[in-house]
Amino acid sequence: MAKILLIDDDPQVRAVLKGFLQIGGHEVLEAGNGIQARKTLTEVQTDLVITDIVMPESDGFEVIMSCSRNNQPLKIIAISGGSPNLAQQPLLAIAQKMPVHKVLSKPVTCEELLTAVQDVLNGPEKTGNTQTA
Repeated sequence: MAKILLIDDDPQVRAVLKGFLQIGGHEVLEAGNGIQARKTLTEVQTDLVITDIVMPESDGFEVIMSCSRNNQPLKIIAISGGSPNLAQQPLLAIAQKMPVHKVLSKPVTCEELLTAVQDVLNGPEKTGNTQTA
């Protein structure tokens, strides 16, 4: 069981993903944007961060860069479904070049998410390119 910070601005998406993670036996903390996430990360030690990319106020890219500057970088999964103004694939391609362990495209199934979480938690620290599920 891992302690996971789930960051997504859509409460319905957060609820679904949280349910998937709880099915996998994980403890889930939630944040609706990067500002809330960074506050949570200063207060609670987590094993994994799962962040949406497109969010208001502070997006997933800002979260990823903030986490990578910590003395103990976190394991990170970036997810995105794009937005009306931004296509999904370019966002995921940018995320792959950042210090993340895996990127996933929305919509994501329970099996895809839990497999990605296990792969990242059991895998080595990031050393190269990630895979898109």
